[in-house]
Amino acid sequence: MLRLLIGTGVLLMAVGFGAAGWQYWQSLPNSATVEPVAAADAGPAPVRQNWLISPTGGLVRQDEVRAYLAQDRFAPDRVVRMQRQANLADLLAEGEKLPEPAFLQVLADIRAPKVAEKLCPVLQKTLVQDCAVQSARVVEGSVDLVQGTALFQIELVFRLKDEGAELPDLAAHVLRSDTVRLDLEAGAEGTASPEAALLAMLATVAEACASDAVGKICRPMQLSLDWKPGEPVSARAGIAWLDPLPKGMFVAPPLGAP
Repeated sequence: MLRLLIGTGVLLMAVGFGAAGWQYWQSLPNSATVEPVAAADAGPAPVRQNWLISPTGGLVRQDEVRAYLAQDRFAPDRVVRMQRQANLADLLAEGEKLPEPAFLQVLADIRAPKVAEKLCPVLQKTLVQDCAVQSARVVEGSVDLVQGTALFQIELVFRLKDEGAELPDLAAHVLRSDTVRLDLEAGAEGTASPEAALLAMLATVAEACASDAVGKICRPMQLSLDWKPGEPVSARAGIAWLDPLPKGMFVAPPLGAP
């Protein structure tokens, strides 16, 4: 009798769960049931070449390949690094006051992203589609109690605007690179603010990429800039582009390449 009761209880539970499952399945939108079929009908997505050739015939480092090719997402090596000075009072919210001197370093470190975020709109005025703060920290020991300032080390990652130019056959080209420099004397145009200095650097990069000596699809890779008020500005940027394979060079794709 006990076994009969247990068996009956298990059967009722199974029927109950089965009915609940059927009701849940029926409640799903139609797209949820047909999506797997549609995906199967679409066929496999095209695979993009994920390797590039150096001018010497070797393979380019994958970090550099991602920085050049992966414009659909942020790449850690496609970055703007800036060290800039900022006023501590600019880190405060409305109605806030600066803490005691012993806590200024902590305040500056916590609010450092606020300093960094002001630079993304500058990038987006020119070559950049999207920008995000990768890191922002106060430089240790840089708080100046007299001037009420501190130095901040900032890293921004970015994606470039799509200019509509298609990439050529990557297996028939090499990736070349160069470094562009910008040195401005104190008081010169482009030194009044970190934003102005960054715009001047981007203009220099655009000019370098438009040079006759540079090949197809020139892209900035890494930019670095130091800025302090009333001081010279020194900046440099790495750019990369594609050139046809040198004569006599034949490169086989790496093993396992798509």
